[in-house]
Amino acid sequence: MSDELDVKKSFLKRSKKTLSGLEAQKEAELHASAAISDLAAWKAIYKLCLDLRNFEIQQLVQRNNFFMIFQGVLLAGVCQSAGQIPVVSFLICLVGFGTSLLQTAMAAGAKYWQVHWEINTQRSEKAMTKITQYHRVLRGQLNKRGVPIDKDLESKLENRMLMVHLFEEDSNKEAIEKSLWDSRPYAHFTNRFIMRKFSSSRIPIYAGIFLSIVWFLLMLCTVRFEGLDWKVLDFITGFPRKL
Repeated sequence: MSDELDVKKSFLKRSKKTLSGLEAQKEAELHASAAISDLAAWKAIYKLCLDLRNFEIQQLVQRNNFFMIFQGVLLAGVCQSAGQIPVVSFLICLVGFGTSLLQTAMAAGAKYWQVHWEINTQRSEKAMTKITQYHRVLRGQLNKRGVPIDKDLESKLENRMLMVHLFEEDSNKEAIEKSLWDSRPYAHFTNRFIMRKFSSSRIPIYAGIFLSIVWFLLMLCTVRFEGLDWKVLDFITGFPRKL
């Protein structure tokens, strides 16, 4: 509302000084050019923020894949060396524990920078929304006063509309839920599970924490301390041996 009042005051103040139709047209074109330039600049900033956010997501996936493959190799090594060379088993578990901690730290850092650029993207969206409101008010003032402007500027001003709700959270929640139930009406569990909106960028963090606990427990099984006797719980039987 304040943007609308500012545009009206600015346009009215300048139009009172001149009565010439040509000067009014130039003044209107000046406002339109400024508005279009501001929108173009914010679009460039928005695109940069969006690209950097997507870059962080892509890097998270690639780095997490590397850590998961590496830990899979370590788990295979533990299975092969179990009970044969104690120091090798201990070192593999130690490396696995350290790697899982590094994986957690990597995923947490990537999540931080993703949120950082996500916030900048949202700020750019809000700025572009305000500019579109300025465009709407300016277009209304030009139509109201019957001031003609350059056809090229007019077409750019007319094509100003932005889908400002495209990236807002829950903007498509009802449509997504309807689509899920329409396509799979009997998949109650999976549909409700999907609508929980789990964060794919947080899953690597949880995976790293879980693997850290597993590696730590395996490492404890490879050491003995005086007065402490690690014992496998009775209900853990493992896979039966082949006869």
